[in-house]
Amino acid sequence: MTDGTPEAVAPAEVALRVLANPAPASGYSVQLLMDGTLTASAPLGELGSTEGLTKVFDRGVGDRDREQAGERLYAALLGGELAAHWAELRRHAAAGPPLRVRIEIDPPELRSLPWELLRHQDQWLWRRSELRWRRGCPDDPPSAEPRELGPLRVLVVVCSPPQDDRLLAEQELAALSGALERSPGRTYLEVLDAPSDVTELGLHIKGLRPHIVHFIGHGMPRPGAGSPVLVLAAARDGSEGAELTAEGVADLANIADWTPMLVVLNACHAGKADPADWIGGMAQAFLDAGTRAVVSMQGDIASDAAVAFSTKFYEQLGSSHPLDKAVADTRSHLAGLARNPGSWALPVLLTRYAPGQVLSIDCVLPPDSSLRDIDHCKQYVELERFVGRSGERREAWWTLDNPIPAPRERERPVLAIGGYSQTNSPKTGKTWLTNWCLITWFLRGHHVVSVNLNTPLSPPPGTPAVNPPARNKDWLSVLRLIRQEATSPEQLCRLPETAFGTFNAVLNHLTGAATPPSGDLLPAEDEWRPFDDEIADPYDKRKEGIIEAFLDALRTSTGGRPLVVALDHAESIMPGAFTDVLYKWLVRPIAYNDASSLRLIVVAPDPWLNGVLPDADSHMLGRVSVCDFDSAQFMRLTRAYGRRLGVVPDDGIEQFLENVHGLQGPYFGVEIFDYLTGIVPAWRRAKAQGLR
Repeated sequence: MTDGTPEAVAPAEVALRVLANPAPASGYSVQLLMDGTLTASAPLGELGSTEGLTKVFDRGVGDRDREQAGERLYAALLGGELAAHWAELRRHAAAGPPLRVRIEIDPPELRSLPWELLRHQDQWLWRRSELRWRRGCPDDPPSAEPRELGPLRVLVVVCSPPQDDRLLAEQELAALSGALERSPGRTYLEVLDAPSDVTELGLHIKGLRPHIVHFIGHGMPRPGAGSPVLVLAAARDGSEGAELTAEGVADLANIADWTPMLVVLNACHAGKADPADWIGGMAQAFLDAGTRAVVSMQGDIASDAAVAFSTKFYEQLGSSHPLDKAVADTRSHLAGLARNPGSWALPVLLTRYAPGQVLSIDCVLPPDSSLRDIDHCKQYVELERFVGRSGERREAWWTLDNPIPAPRERERPVLAIGGYSQTNSPKTGKTWLTNWCLITWFLRGHHVVSVNLNTPLSPPPGTPAVNPPARNKDWLSVLRLIRQEATSPEQLCRLPETAFGTFNAVLNHLTGAATPPSGDLLPAEDEWRPFDDEIADPYDKRKEGIIEAFLDALRTSTGGRPLVVALDHAESIMPGAFTDVLYKWLVRPIAYNDASSLRLIVVAPDPWLNGVLPDADSHMLGRVSVCDFDSAQFMRLTRAYGRRLGVVPDDGIEQFLENVHGLQGPYFGVEIFDYLTGIVPAWRRAKAQGLR
């Protein structure tokens, strides 16, 4: 044993490195490193026959067998000459912050052993709160690349499951949505169903550049080789299936030209592939390709336990916990479940980065803003129930604020969000999509202003009646309403009223004068004069001057930070007022000045947008349309909706939803979710109690 005594102060991290002794010696040794410094070494104790250790997760194996396996592993690793060092480390960890412990297993034949079962003095060490365990090599240095702005981009790959597990795969997907998307704007989730080959998977990863790739499916031994295969798409109707092998991970990385920070292989091992191939093969292949960490399963995890794992794991990640704590808390959660004993030890966390550095995602709020502000804005809190629309979300978000570094598609400062209903529903979800985009941009540092153009103007008492009907607004009423809403305390990002002082002065002058002011005007209050159209102005220079002053007020109000203004229910603007005035001097100047920090969203039904947006400018305007949902998505979306409410589905809810699904035509409208909430008692209670 190497000389050395335990340090007086516990290190931040301990590494236990298991190595094969150099030839001609046989056996193995264990090195103890404290904060990267070799402190002690000792022979690895006698393990006996390892065949039984690799079968402790098989069906029919009891808790006592796993306890005995854990005690054998502990005695071999830490029960010999390293025992005193370990006891001292445990003593310090119990009195201070958690001790991070990394196990590095170099011999391939030992990687398949269930080290997560380490047990000593009736304690499962991997479930102790004062210890944070993981497997992996020494940490790479922190990336020199700047930390990315959120939201966290997650790609869920739903591989073809056996028919009897299809429902549980869908329930896991719903659980993921409930855990990740209940906090609006923090996570963007896409689903890829049964990719036809590795190329399709790689191209999807290339387009999204996800931070996390989560696989739901089944693994199996490769025919004739025994090495692991992740079945992406099952063979059917004479077509060949698709699979991902450990060797194919390098090809996947080359096609994608992108490496996710975290890969989760929540795959049952149908056919029982060798656990060593998953831990040292498939998982290691992702690490070798540049992934910072991989979570995989070292045994055949039951599908309901896989759902429980995903639910708790992503809840913890969504709470910004480091990866090792998220896995540790998930272990404790699984251990508390009556079913599937031993499932808590199945997850294997394999890393090449420090746990707190794996998901280096930031959110940057506008000045004088906080996350608590979101809780006071009902339109954003309600987004917890906004399901589906992943394609429309990405297209709308990236049109104004593409998170992908160059080379990339050109951003467009103006976005039109439209919609149409195949079932003649009055709603399609345009406002939901708009609000989701606004909260996403807010968490990326943008000032956001939401203007509902159906809102009436509120001029000061005693001013002339300048408030036209809500659905027939003229151009000047629109400007005044934007100013009113932008400075309202109800806004997530309230602009100061003083930002519009110069605009007010210009407005006061030009509403009744034929010529522009001769010099600079002092900031003023709006005198609420109507615009005098009787004054000769053949080129509408007065209107142009007013709107130029309005644009200047918006541009300067945020100190150079991006400002996004969303005009919802734009169909309430008189068509002539939009096309002849607002489009010409408000919308078009923003669209053609992409160097400006000003962004604009126009939200209205597709027929209205088609009538007012000129085809000649279509290359400068982003355009996204939302319509009714395809009925094939009904069960997936309603399950996700229930999870967003915090309701775990039971057989009764599942059967009821299946019955409703059977009565539908090819499409269903967005109002179905509110309708079902009033009928399903658990959903109704959850909504009444509040989503938080």
